[in-house]
Amino acid sequence: MDHSSKEILDRVVKTTNLSEGFNGLRLILRYIFELGPISTKEISSIIGIPLPLISSIRRELEKNHILIRSNGMVLSDLGIDLINQMGISKNIKISEITSSENISHQFEDLIPELDKICLNRPSYNPKIDQSHVTIETSIKRVQYLIKNDAFEGRDILILGDDDLTSLAILLCMRKFDVYPNKISVADIDHRILDFIDWHYTQSLIKPELVKVDLLEGIDVSLSGRHDVFITDPPYTVDGFKLFVSNALKSLKNGPGNIGIISFPNPPIKNYLLMQHSLIQMGLLFREMIPGFNHYIGAPIHGGRTNLIRCTTSNQTNLDVDVDLSKIYTHSRG
Repeated sequence: MDHSSKEILDRVVKTTNLSEGFNGLRLILRYIFELGPISTKEISSIIGIPLPLISSIRRELEKNHILIRSNGMVLSDLGIDLINQMGISKNIKISEITSSENISHQFEDLIPELDKICLNRPSYNPKIDQSHVTIETSIKRVQYLIKNDAFEGRDILILGDDDLTSLAILLCMRKFDVYPNKISVADIDHRILDFIDWHYTQSLIKPELVKVDLLEGIDVSLSGRHDVFITDPPYTVDGFKLFVSNALKSLKNGPGNIGIISFPNPPIKNYLLMQHSLIQMGLLFREMIPGFNHYIGAPIHGGRTNLIRCTTSNQTNLDVDVDLSKIYTHSRG
Protein backbone atom coordinates (compact mmCIF):
# COMPACT_ATOMS: atom_id res chain seq x y z
CA MET A 1 0.00 0.00 0.00
CA ASP A 2 1.41 3.41 -0.94
CA HIS A 3 2.25 5.91 1.78
CA SER A 4 -0.53 8.42 1.07
CA SER A 5 -3.22 5.72 1.11
CA LYS A 6 -1.94 4.35 4.42
CA GLU A 7 -1.95 7.88 5.84
CA ILE A 8 -5.64 8.30 4.95
CA LEU A 9 -6.62 5.08 6.72
CA ASP A 10 -4.40 5.80 9.73
CA ARG A 11 -6.12 9.19 10.03
CA VAL A 12 -9.54 7.51 10.11
CA VAL A 13 -8.30 5.12 12.82
CA LYS A 14 -6.91 7.99 14.90
CA THR A 15 -9.94 10.26 14.48
CA THR A 16 -12.39 7.54 15.49
CA ASN A 17 -10.13 6.10 18.23
CA LEU A 18 -10.57 2.61 16.78
CA SER A 19 -8.71 0.40 19.27
CA GLU A 20 -8.47 -2.43 16.72
CA GLY A 21 -6.25 -0.14 14.64
CA PHE A 22 -5.54 -0.46 10.93
CA ASN A 23 -6.39 -4.17 10.95
CA GLY A 24 -9.84 -3.47 12.35
CA LEU A 25 -10.50 -0.85 9.67
CA ARG A 26 -9.22 -3.23 6.99
CA LEU A 27 -11.76 -5.84 8.11
CA ILE A 28 -14.61 -3.31 8.01
CA LEU A 29 -13.65 -2.25 4.49
CA ARG A 30 -13.35 -5.88 3.41
CA TYR A 31 -16.87 -6.77 4.52
CA ILE A 32 -18.28 -3.65 2.86
CA PHE A 33 -16.40 -4.65 -0.32
CA GLU A 34 -17.84 -8.17 -0.24
CA LEU A 35 -21.37 -7.50 1.02
CA GLY A 36 -22.16 -3.87 0.15
CA PRO A 37 -24.55 -2.25 0.18
CA ILE A 38 -24.62 -3.14 3.86
CA SER A 39 -25.94 -1.33 6.94
CA THR A 40 -23.90 -0.17 9.91
CA LYS A 41 -25.97 -2.50 12.10
CA GLU A 42 -25.04 -5.54 9.98
CA ILE A 43 -21.33 -4.65 10.02
CA SER A 44 -21.44 -4.15 13.79
CA SER A 45 -23.06 -7.56 14.24
CA ILE A 46 -20.58 -9.37 11.96
CA ILE A 47 -17.38 -7.82 13.31
CA GLY A 48 -18.35 -7.17 16.93
CA ILE A 49 -17.48 -3.48 17.01
CA PRO A 50 -20.15 -1.34 18.76
CA LEU A 51 -22.69 0.32 16.47
CA PRO A 52 -21.92 3.94 17.56
CA LEU A 53 -18.24 3.40 16.66
CA ILE A 54 -19.16 1.86 13.28
CA SER A 55 -21.34 4.93 12.60
CA SER A 56 -18.44 7.23 13.49
CA ILE A 57 -16.12 5.27 11.18
CA ARG A 58 -18.69 5.45 8.39
CA ARG A 59 -18.82 9.26 8.67
CA GLU A 60 -15.02 9.54 8.51
CA LEU A 61 -14.84 7.20 5.52
CA GLU A 62 -17.44 9.33 3.76
CA LYS A 63 -15.49 12.53 4.55
CA ASN A 64 -12.41 10.94 2.98
CA HIS A 65 -14.39 9.82 -0.09
CA ILE A 66 -13.76 6.13 0.61
CA LEU A 67 -17.41 5.30 1.20
CA ILE A 68 -20.73 6.30 -0.34
CA ARG A 69 -24.29 5.63 0.78
CA SER A 70 -26.54 3.74 -1.60
CA ASN A 71 -29.17 1.79 0.34
CA GLY A 72 -26.35 1.10 2.77
CA MET A 73 -22.57 1.44 2.76
CA VAL A 74 -20.73 0.91 -0.54
CA LEU A 75 -17.09 1.54 -1.39
CA SER A 76 -16.27 4.39 -3.75
CA ASP A 77 -13.73 4.00 -6.56
CA LEU A 78 -11.10 5.25 -4.09
CA GLY A 79 -12.26 2.68 -1.54
CA ILE A 80 -11.98 -0.13 -4.08
CA ASP A 81 -8.51 1.09 -5.02
CA LEU A 82 -7.48 0.95 -1.34
CA ILE A 83 -8.84 -2.60 -1.06
CA ASN A 84 -6.86 -3.61 -4.14
CA GLN A 85 -3.72 -2.08 -2.66
CA MET A 86 -4.24 -4.27 0.42
CA GLY A 87 -4.16 -7.32 -1.83
CA ILE A 88 -7.84 -8.18 -1.30
CA SER A 89 -9.95 -9.64 -4.11
CA LYS A 90 -13.36 -11.24 -4.51
CA ASN A 91 -11.87 -14.46 -5.84
CA ILE A 92 -12.84 -16.06 -2.55
CA LYS A 93 -15.08 -14.28 -0.07
CA ILE A 94 -14.47 -14.67 3.64
CA SER A 95 -18.19 -14.06 4.17
CA GLU A 96 -18.97 -17.28 2.25
CA ILE A 97 -16.86 -19.54 4.50
CA THR A 98 -19.45 -20.47 7.09
CA SER A 99 -17.56 -23.03 9.18
CA SER A 100 -14.30 -22.93 11.12
CA GLU A 101 -14.36 -26.59 12.10
CA ASN A 102 -15.34 -28.33 8.85
CA ILE A 103 -13.83 -28.13 5.39
CA SER A 104 -16.01 -26.01 3.09
CA HIS A 105 -16.91 -27.51 -0.27
CA GLN A 106 -14.63 -25.04 -2.10
CA PHE A 107 -11.59 -26.62 -0.44
CA GLU A 108 -12.45 -30.31 -0.67
CA ASP A 109 -10.61 -31.02 -3.93
CA LEU A 110 -7.36 -29.76 -2.35
CA ILE A 111 -7.25 -32.79 -0.03
CA PRO A 112 -6.08 -35.38 -2.61
CA GLU A 113 -3.59 -32.86 -4.06
CA LEU A 114 -1.93 -32.24 -0.70
CA ASP A 115 -2.12 -35.93 0.14
CA LYS A 116 -0.09 -36.72 -2.98
CA ILE A 117 2.52 -34.08 -2.10
CA CYS A 118 2.87 -35.42 1.45
CA LEU A 119 3.62 -38.99 0.39
CA ASN A 120 7.33 -38.09 0.29
CA ARG A 121 7.40 -35.62 3.18
CA PRO A 122 10.25 -35.81 5.71
CA SER A 123 9.60 -38.15 8.62
CA TYR A 124 8.70 -36.54 11.94
CA ASN A 125 11.21 -36.15 14.75
CA PRO A 126 9.60 -36.85 18.15
CA LYS A 127 12.66 -35.50 20.01
CA ILE A 128 11.56 -31.99 19.06
CA ASP A 129 7.84 -32.76 19.46
CA GLN A 130 7.14 -33.01 15.74
CA SER A 131 3.97 -34.93 14.87
CA HIS A 132 2.20 -34.59 11.53
CA VAL A 133 -1.37 -33.33 11.33
CA THR A 134 -3.78 -34.97 8.90
CA ILE A 135 -4.12 -33.62 5.38
CA GLU A 136 -7.61 -32.37 6.23
CA THR A 137 -6.25 -30.38 9.18
CA SER A 138 -3.65 -28.62 7.00
CA ILE A 139 -6.40 -27.58 4.58
CA LYS A 140 -8.65 -26.47 7.45
CA ARG A 141 -5.89 -24.28 8.84
CA VAL A 142 -5.54 -22.37 5.58
CA GLN A 143 -9.31 -22.12 5.24
CA TYR A 144 -9.31 -20.65 8.76
CA LEU A 145 -6.67 -18.10 7.77
CA ILE A 146 -8.77 -17.00 4.80
CA LYS A 147 -11.97 -16.84 6.88
CA ASN A 148 -10.28 -14.59 9.46
CA ASP A 149 -8.71 -12.15 6.96
CA ALA A 150 -5.27 -13.58 7.70
CA PHE A 151 -4.34 -14.61 4.15
CA GLU A 152 -4.85 -12.23 1.22
CA GLY A 153 -2.29 -9.45 1.10
CA ARG A 154 -0.87 -10.50 4.46
CA ASP A 155 2.73 -11.03 5.53
CA ILE A 156 2.62 -14.49 7.11
CA LEU A 157 5.17 -16.27 9.30
CA ILE A 158 4.94 -20.02 9.86
CA LEU A 159 7.13 -20.83 12.86
CA GLY A 160 7.79 -24.57 12.55
CA ASP A 161 6.23 -26.23 9.51
CA ASP A 162 6.57 -29.98 9.77
CA ASP A 163 2.79 -29.96 9.08
CA LEU A 164 3.48 -28.31 5.67
CA THR A 165 0.91 -25.55 6.12
CA SER A 166 2.96 -23.57 3.60
CA LEU A 167 2.16 -26.17 0.93
CA ALA A 168 -1.55 -26.02 1.72
CA ILE A 169 -1.18 -22.25 1.19
CA LEU A 170 0.49 -22.95 -2.16
CA LEU A 171 -2.45 -25.08 -3.32
CA CYS A 172 -4.94 -22.40 -2.25
CA MET A 173 -3.02 -19.77 -4.20
CA ARG A 174 -3.17 -21.92 -7.33
CA LYS A 175 -6.85 -22.85 -7.01
CA PHE A 176 -8.38 -19.52 -5.98
CA ASP A 177 -5.86 -17.06 -7.45
CA VAL A 178 -5.49 -15.40 -4.03
CA TYR A 179 -2.13 -14.49 -2.56
CA PRO A 180 -0.46 -13.42 0.66
CA ASN A 181 1.94 -10.53 0.23
CA LYS A 182 4.78 -12.53 1.76
CA ILE A 183 5.33 -15.98 3.29
CA SER A 184 8.16 -16.73 5.71
CA VAL A 185 8.86 -20.22 7.03
CA ALA A 186 11.22 -20.68 9.97
CA ASP A 187 12.18 -24.17 11.10
CA ILE A 188 15.03 -25.94 12.84
CA ASP A 189 14.80 -28.89 10.41
CA HIS A 190 16.57 -28.27 7.08
CA ARG A 191 14.76 -31.26 5.55
CA ILE A 192 11.43 -29.46 5.87
CA LEU A 193 12.80 -26.22 4.42
CA ASP A 194 14.31 -28.09 1.46
CA PHE A 195 11.06 -29.97 0.83
CA ILE A 196 9.03 -26.74 0.84
CA ASP A 197 11.57 -24.99 -1.38
CA TRP A 198 11.36 -27.72 -4.02
CA HIS A 199 7.55 -27.54 -4.22
CA TYR A 200 7.56 -23.74 -4.57
CA THR A 201 9.95 -23.82 -7.55
CA GLN A 202 7.36 -22.60 -10.07
CA SER A 203 5.23 -20.44 -7.75
CA LEU A 204 4.67 -16.72 -8.37
CA ILE A 205 5.37 -16.10 -4.70
CA LYS A 206 8.34 -17.87 -3.15
CA PRO A 207 8.63 -18.16 0.63
CA GLU A 208 11.52 -16.85 2.62
CA LEU A 209 12.97 -19.98 4.24
CA VAL A 210 15.05 -19.49 7.38
CA LYS A 211 16.72 -22.16 9.51
CA VAL A 212 16.12 -21.14 13.11
CA ASP A 213 16.95 -22.62 16.49
CA LEU A 214 14.78 -20.73 18.97
CA LEU A 215 17.10 -21.67 21.81
CA GLU A 216 19.30 -18.99 20.22
CA GLY A 217 16.36 -16.67 19.44
CA ILE A 218 14.47 -15.87 16.26
CA ASP A 219 16.49 -14.61 13.31
CA VAL A 220 16.65 -10.81 13.32
CA SER A 221 15.69 -10.79 9.63
CA LEU A 222 12.21 -11.99 10.61
CA SER A 223 11.53 -9.44 13.38
CA GLY A 224 8.79 -6.83 13.02
CA ARG A 225 7.84 -7.78 9.48
CA HIS A 226 4.63 -9.83 9.65
CA ASP A 227 0.88 -9.40 10.15
CA VAL A 228 0.17 -13.04 11.01
CA PHE A 229 1.99 -15.90 12.69
CA ILE A 230 1.12 -19.60 12.79
CA THR A 231 2.82 -21.99 15.19
CA ASP A 232 2.35 -25.45 16.70
CA PRO A 233 4.75 -25.29 19.68
CA PRO A 234 6.30 -28.10 21.73
CA TYR A 235 3.84 -29.49 24.25
CA THR A 236 5.22 -27.85 27.39
CA VAL A 237 4.47 -24.51 29.04
CA ASP A 238 8.02 -23.29 28.41
CA GLY A 239 7.86 -24.52 24.80
CA PHE A 240 4.61 -22.62 24.39
CA LYS A 241 6.11 -19.43 25.82
CA LEU A 242 9.31 -19.74 23.76
CA PHE A 243 7.56 -20.20 20.44
CA VAL A 244 4.76 -17.67 20.98
CA SER A 245 7.06 -14.94 22.32
CA ASN A 246 9.44 -15.36 19.38
CA ALA A 247 6.53 -15.45 16.92
CA LEU A 248 5.26 -12.26 18.51
CA LYS A 249 8.64 -10.62 17.84
CA SER A 250 8.07 -11.28 14.14
CA LEU A 251 4.90 -9.18 14.06
CA LYS A 252 4.65 -5.53 13.11
CA ASN A 253 3.85 -2.93 15.75
CA GLY A 254 0.24 -2.10 16.48
CA PRO A 255 -3.01 -3.80 17.45
CA GLY A 256 -4.95 -6.40 15.51
CA ASN A 257 -2.11 -8.54 14.16
CA ILE A 258 -3.05 -12.20 14.30
CA GLY A 259 -1.55 -15.21 16.05
CA ILE A 260 -2.72 -18.77 15.34
CA ILE A 261 -1.48 -21.29 17.93
CA SER A 262 -2.08 -25.03 18.20
CA PHE A 263 -1.77 -26.64 21.62
CA PRO A 264 -3.21 -29.68 23.44
CA ASN A 265 -5.23 -29.70 26.67
CA PRO A 266 -2.66 -29.44 29.49
CA PRO A 267 -3.35 -29.92 33.20
CA ILE A 268 -5.34 -27.01 34.64
CA LYS A 269 -2.30 -25.55 36.41
CA ASN A 270 -0.37 -25.42 33.12
CA TYR A 271 -3.41 -24.09 31.27
CA LEU A 272 -3.51 -21.13 33.66
CA LEU A 273 0.21 -20.55 33.14
CA MET A 274 -0.29 -20.52 29.37
CA GLN A 275 -3.20 -18.09 29.57
CA HIS A 276 -1.25 -15.86 31.94
CA SER A 277 1.69 -15.83 29.51
CA LEU A 278 -0.60 -14.66 26.67
CA ILE A 279 -1.90 -11.82 28.83
CA GLN A 280 1.65 -10.97 29.93
CA MET A 281 2.69 -10.71 26.26
CA GLY A 282 -0.23 -8.38 25.54
CA LEU A 283 -2.08 -10.88 23.36
CA LEU A 284 -5.89 -10.83 23.35
CA PHE A 285 -7.60 -14.23 23.39
CA ARG A 286 -10.15 -14.22 20.55
CA GLU A 287 -11.19 -17.82 19.94
CA MET A 288 -10.39 -21.40 20.85
CA ILE A 289 -11.68 -24.36 18.84
CA PRO A 290 -11.27 -27.58 20.86
CA GLY A 291 -9.92 -30.56 18.93
CA PHE A 292 -9.46 -28.56 15.71
CA ASN A 293 -6.16 -30.26 14.83
CA HIS A 294 -6.10 -34.01 14.15
CA TYR A 295 -2.77 -35.85 14.11
CA ILE A 296 -1.66 -39.01 12.35
CA GLY A 297 -1.14 -41.95 14.67
CA ALA A 298 -1.47 -41.62 18.43
CA PRO A 299 1.03 -39.04 19.70
CA ILE A 300 1.35 -37.97 23.31
CA HIS A 301 -1.50 -35.45 23.14
CA GLY A 302 -4.09 -38.07 22.18
CA GLY A 303 -4.27 -37.29 18.50
CA ARG A 304 -5.95 -33.88 18.79
CA THR A 305 -5.05 -30.34 19.82
CA ASN A 306 -6.91 -27.06 20.08
CA LEU A 307 -6.62 -24.06 17.79
CA ILE A 308 -6.19 -20.71 19.52
CA ARG A 309 -6.56 -17.33 17.79
CA CYS A 310 -5.11 -14.23 19.43
CA THR A 311 -4.58 -10.66 18.33
CA THR A 312 -2.04 -8.10 19.42
CA SER A 313 -2.89 -5.12 21.59
CA ASN A 314 -1.13 -1.80 22.10
CA GLN A 315 0.68 -3.26 25.13
CA THR A 316 2.97 -5.90 23.65
CA ASN A 317 5.55 -7.31 26.05
CA LEU A 318 8.39 -9.46 24.72
CA ASP A 319 10.14 -9.95 28.08
CA VAL A 320 8.92 -13.43 29.05
CA ASP A 321 10.73 -15.84 31.38
CA VAL A 322 11.43 -19.21 29.71
CA ASP A 323 13.29 -22.21 31.14
CA LEU A 324 15.24 -23.39 28.08
CA SER A 325 15.91 -26.75 29.73
CA LYS A 326 12.18 -27.60 29.66
CA ILE A 327 11.18 -26.84 26.09
CA TYR A 328 10.42 -30.33 24.78
CA THR A 329 8.37 -33.07 26.43
CA HIS A 330 11.31 -35.48 26.57
CA SER A 331 13.24 -32.95 28.69
CA ARG A 332 10.35 -32.07 30.96
CA GLY A 333 11.05 -32.70 34.58
